[in-house]
Amino acid sequence: MCALATIAGFALADAVGAEFQAGASGFAAGALLVMLVDSMVPDAQSKAKESTGLATVLGFALAVGLSLAS
Repeated sequence: MCALATIAGFALADAVGAEFQAGASGFAAGALLVMLVDSMVPDAQSKAKESTGLATVLGFALAVGLSLAS
């Protein structure tokens, strides 16, 4: 099923415009951030205390910077 979804998604990505592709990428990035915050940040907060928020923001800024650089 996963292989079929991959093929269908690849075909759909070729059929739609750049605006839809950008929106889908933004949605996927948002979903990834939600998963990160829901599952990983509470555990990190209990271990690292004050530095968790700063590390998260710096990591996100680095990812954005790398994305814009390429």
